[in-house]
Order: sequence, then C-alpha cells, then structure tokens
Amino acid sequence: MKYLFLFFMLLLTGRSISQPPAERALLWKIQAPGQKAPSYLYGTFHLLCPKDLVVDSAIKKAFVTTRQLYLEVDMSNSAAMAMEMIKFMKMSNNQHLSKLLSKADYDSVSHLFQAKTGMPLNLLGNTKPVLLIAMLYPSLMNCQPESWEQTFVKMSEGMHMKMGGLETAELQLSLLDSIPYKDQAESLKTALYKFDSMAVATKKMVELYKSKNLKQMQAEVAADKDMGAFASILLDKRNASWIPVMRAQMKKAPTFFAVGAGHLAGKNGVINLLRKSGYTVTAVK
Repeated sequence: MKYLFLFFMLLLTGRSISQPPAERALLWKIQAPGQKAPSYLYGTFHLLCPKDLVVDSAIKKAFVTTRQLYLEVDMSNSAAMAMEMIKFMKMSNNQHLSKLLSKADYDSVSHLFQAKTGMPLNLLGNTKPVLLIAMLYPSLMNCQPESWEQTFVKMSEGMHMKMGGLETAELQLSLLDSIPYKDQAESLKTALYKFDSMAVATKKMVELYKSKNLKQMQAEVAADKDMGAFASILLDKRNASWIPVMRAQMKKAPTFFAVGAGHLAGKNGVINLLRKSGYTVTAVK
C-alpha cells in the first residue's frame, strides 16, 4: 500500500487509470444542453504547502461566474462538520493500533509518531490509522499545509454563495473501514520507517499535480496494485453517486464543483460520467 499515505491528498487508484484525459488541466467547464451559463469542475490536491496553492486567473474567472460551491462534503459549518467527523474517526469493535502491530513495532511507531507530530500515540491508538497518517503531513511536506477546500470556502463566503456537499463526512469516514485496519497500520508504519522516501514521493506527486499531469500522476499510483482492490468503493461508486447531485444542482444554478483530482479521470471518472449524461466537458487552459 505504497501510496495509501496520500489517500486524503489526492485519492488516485488503479481502476481509474484506463482513460486519463489527454489534456493537461485541473479546471473543466461543464456545459449542459439548453443552459447558457456553464458550471465548472476543479480537481484538488487536498493538502498543499501555501506556496503551491495558487488561485490563478482562470480559477478566479470561473468561480465568479458561478452562484454556488459544492465540495465532496459540505464545509459551510466547519464546527458542526468537525463534531460529526469525531464520531466516526475510531476503529470499529474497539480495535487498537497496539493490537495491529507487534509490540516492538508499536513502540517504535509511537516514538516516531510523537517526534513527528508532537502528539502521544497512546491517546490516539483507537483512531483509524489512515487518519493518523494525515497528521504526519506537516512534517512530511515540511510546511503547514493548506487545503483547496478551505480556500474555496473562503472565496465563496466573500461572494455569499450557497455551499453544499456531494456526500456526507460520515460516509467518507465509513469508507475507510473498507480498507483493512491491518493494512492501514502497516502503511502508517511504512510512512514512519521510510519517512524520507515518502517525503520524496510526496514532493514528486505535488510537482506532477502542479504540472496538471493527471496521466502521469495516475501512472505513479497504478504501480500500487493493492490500491486497485479498493477502487470500486473509494472511487467508482462515489463518482456514480455524485452525478445525480451534480445534475440537480446545475439545473438550479451555475455551480463550482471541487473534488479530489483522482476522481476526474477514467471511464468511471466524473468527467466521463458527465459526458455520458449528455454534458459537454472541456478543459480550461
């Protein structure tokens, strides 16, 4: 599970690599038959260093022409969302990280985790391990990362736009239960034991993202055959469930959608699903 540590940042897995878009683009215009005003779709890298998170003129121009913002989850009330997420962060059946690793590995992981995050692992041992990996990002990226989603929320608040979500935070966190906790624990261990190489891999993925090279980003992750086993649950089914929501919202008003870049490409990706539904989806340079 080499790239599981990037789960929340990009969500790229094997099954969606079959038909990557030829265009190098993260911003896409969605035009519906009979509708004059287009909507837009943007592929995010969920966490980036501030210097790499650039809202360029094309994004600004597209954003101001829309009237509502839809993210993967509704972030209009961050406090309420945080409270909802806390309820679903724990592993089921009272499982604990100390039972998923050998004692020697657990002790080493605990020491390394606290050194990288400043947090004692014994207080977080029943948390889903992939969420613990997310806590490594500031050290992994050597910065205090920011999110595209929060950036778009701030932009929308300034424009008094309606905000919504394509799914619930509860659903997102429950999907993590489909990845065996043992695999998550091993990925956490790998991220800590091979921290320097993980940092290099993260930097490479960020550079590919900045170059808008979806095809190469997906090729990098395609080498991790284990991730493909979870593609149907983590990507395909979610993408399909988003399309009716997107269609309904675009009928109401021009909408700016922002989702993880890994959801965009492939025959089961959002771009292709929208095209199959009769929409014209074109890259914005």
